Amino acid sequence: MQKSRRLSRTAALTYLSIVVLILAAALMVEARSALALTRPLSPQVDAHNISQQATSRQAQSAAALPAEGIFAGCALNNSALTTCEQQLTQLHAAGMQVAVVGMQGDSLAELSAYAAYAQSVGVSLMWQINDPGFWGSAWIGQSAAADWPQFSAACGCTGTSQVLQYMIQWLGALPATYGYYAADDSTLTPSELPGLTQYVAAIRAADPNHMIMVGSSEGQGTTYYSAGATIGNEIYPVTTSSLLPYSNNSATWQAIQQGVQQDARAAAQNGTASAFILQAFTFGDNIWDGEAVGVCTASMSQAQCGSLLQYPSAAVQLELRNEVLQYGHPKLILWFNYNEASQGNRWAALSSVVQAPYPVSASAARARRSQMSRALRRRRHLIRRRMHASRRWRRT
Repeated sequence: MQKSRRLSRTAALTYLSIVVLILAAALMVEARSALALTRPLSPQVDAHNISQQATSRQAQSAAALPAEGIFAGCALNNSALTTCEQQLTQLHAAGMQVAVVGMQGDSLAELSAYAAYAQSVGVSLMWQINDPGFWGSAWIGQSAAADWPQFSAACGCTGTSQVLQYMIQWLGALPATYGYYAADDSTLTPSELPGLTQYVAAIRAADPNHMIMVGSSEGQGTTYYSAGATIGNEIYPVTTSSLLPYSNNSATWQAIQQGVQQDARAAAQNGTASAFILQAFTFGDNIWDGEAVGVCTASMSQAQCGSLLQYPSAAVQLELRNEVLQYGHPKLILWFNYNEASQGNRWAALSSVVQAPYPVSASAARARRSQMSRALRRRRHLIRRRMHASRRWRRT
């Protein structure tokens, strides 16, 4: 009996040694797999060509495209309401689902009629507020009641919190409402983050069901994520020449990829959706932008400077969209802006980009991540089974 027990201990030690070796090998494989997941995939040169993308319809079934929209920039009033409604029809025909619209100075009747029409043609509305007074900076005018008299009059209130609460609840009840473009980086500074956080919380308390977006430039990084809003990250490459071919501009595209990945991680860490605002305007739209990139001088006219600046081609816009799809997995993509994008043949080009199928490169990336995730789960399950078997064997 004593000899039999000694043999059992020897066998147990041998078995445990085998289990340790198996676990070590599995962990090494898992570490290699995790490392592979962190490596950026090689850019797909074919994604640069719109016609080739259009032939890849099977890629669209691999993952659903996010909603796309544009900053519409249509001022609502009785004379222009029909024009704004026609614009919504144009957006829908282009494959867009969301329009970002201003509403300052528009009556509740005009807003209601516009929203009803948007609902009828299948376009949702993101209401642009962006009044710095709401987060403690200077008002557009004098106060919440003065800047938003239609809502102040409707609720019979003048206090900032009262006007904001009524505004959000009224807009949130409209069936076409997608959310609120609450603040823009052009009117916001990092020092105002505490006030912005309170402002976002007030909007969410009045309407917990719709998106709250804050626009943020690349230079502001992840500054505003802690405010609790969905951050609309602006991807506006600073360039005076085409970004294609890809191989000749790899440094710029790699910087874009890194920025998108950073934004996606920050969104996930803060429990918010990922969203991006892409370029559908000429960089830039004034002499100062031209001076900033070294192609214009102060002595030039706006027309002279504008002729030297670039509006992104459809191929570049498609690549921008595909980059955020592959590395950012956004819930929403917005284009800035309609006024420039609707000129000449630009609208047809942007429409082709919006309606292009899900890129093969991003589909492959998702499939690869999913496959690797399943493999990792299987390995972990096998390791747990072996450890459980080892414990059960030792008990016997």
